[in-house]
Amino acid sequence: MIEGALGIIDKMRIEVYPNDDYNESEAISTIFVQVNPDKYTLNHEVQFCEGQAMGASSQNLKFNRIGGEEVSFDFLFDSSGVIPPAKIESGKVEKLPLLDSLVDVLKPAISNPFEEADTVEEELKQFKDLLLGYNGETHETRYLHLLWGGFEMKCRLVSMQVEYSVFRRDGRPIRAKATCKFKGTQSYKEMQAEQNQQSPDVTHMKIVNQQDRFTLMAEQTYSQNKYYIDVAKANGLLSFRKLETGQKLMFPPIK
Repeated sequence: MIEGALGIIDKMRIEVYPNDDYNESEAISTIFVQVNPDKYTLNHEVQFCEGQAMGASSQNLKFNRIGGEEVSFDFLFDSSGVIPPAKIESGKVEKLPLLDSLVDVLKPAISNPFEEADTVEEELKQFKDLLLGYNGETHETRYLHLLWGGFEMKCRLVSMQVEYSVFRRDGRPIRAKATCKFKGTQSYKEMQAEQNQQSPDVTHMKIVNQQDRFTLMAEQTYSQNKYYIDVAKANGLLSFRKLETGQKLMFPPIK
């Protein structure tokens, strides 16, 4: 309530992590942007395999997969002194200290006309190094967590395009816009939790109950009754008519 009365705005933040565990204790940095974006573009993609019979005039689209979400933001960098600078904090930080926010709000938007403005080059380099930082141990770039209002995405940076627009007398930039495209990502554990575990395209491990029949178990797994011999071979079964209660059986994916 105090922050709202003082006109303090919640800034979009980017949390930077070394891996897809997104362990808060391992967070490298939190970036609070200089100016909240005025728009963003969110893209969803469904990918198909295109098949077309010889002589046909149209295609038969077969579902392949749903691609990850993509989002694009424009980030402003300005070192003229007209607007407060961006903030980069170590570790995971959900909100800037109230005192820092007050300083930003109350700071006069007047710069000394006789003083040369700083260049945005160093600030941009730090921003780029955090988002694109390469980990020599994992051979991976950074994992990111975008948070702004109700928007949230775990992602990685796909591309960054920088446009410079205002310059000092020596030609060095004091204003730039970085257009960044991010692609959503999930850890293997999250994918396992969300995927349909009944799918015949993944391996299943099942424990035999007292009333279970082998052929019926195979039919329930694959929605067909023709794979039970292959499953018997995969499990090294000489006979599938006599199963032991508590026995573990592997039902491999359909190839």
